[in-house]
Formats: sequence, structure tokens, C-alpha cells
Amino acid sequence: GLVAGGIREIIEQADRDAFFSRLAPDVVWIGVYPGQLCRNREQVVAMLERAVNVERVIRPQILAERHGMLVVDPHADPQPEWVSELHQVIVVGEDDDVVEIRDHPDRDSALAALEVPW
Repeated sequence: GLVAGGIREIIEQADRDAFFSRLAPDVVWIGVYPGQLCRNREQVVAMLERAVNVERVIRPQILAERHGMLVVDPHADPQPEWVSELHQVIVVGEDDDVVEIRDHPDRDSALAALEVPW
């Protein structure tokens, strides 16, 4: 199904506090590289509130949507050094809470993730 409008607006407005409030308690964030992992809301918030992330301006754009998953191009400025074309797949649960954030190294791999046949 389609993702509820509320979370879409929060993402597109880059409303950090509202986004934090929509993170499920057991949200998982999976980075591009091994070991980049957060297992709950507190860890995800701490990661996103690191100084480098707070100082980074993001203008998120939702590129695609399928089965409760959104592909987001954060349009980060400055771009992350470790993955300059970072895109994210955000998975929204039945309560319209964010249950998973998965980083991808580029647009193509993020879009491909939505084509999984299961």
C-alpha cells in the first residue's frame, strides 16, 4: 500500500524532530558498510544528531514508493565523504512509524531494492 501522507511530508520538509517522533522503538538503521548498524530509536537519534549530521543541510526528495517503502535522495550538502551518492530506503510499518532505514551507495541500488519479488 501507499505510505500515509504524514510521514511523507515530514521527510520532504526535513523536519528532524517530527521524524524522530515517528521512529519505531525498535527501528533498525543499516549503513552501506559492515558494522554501520543501529538497533533502536535511541541509537538512530544519536547517529543522526552527531555534529557532522546536524551541520549537514538536507533537502530530501522521495523518488519512488512501493509496499510501504520509500526511496529517498537526501540531497545532502556537504555530501558524506564515505558515500557521495547516498540514497536511503525508508520502510514504514503498519502504524506509519519508520521501522527500517537502509542506506544504499547510489540511486540505482536504492531503486532496485524496491523491486524485490517477495
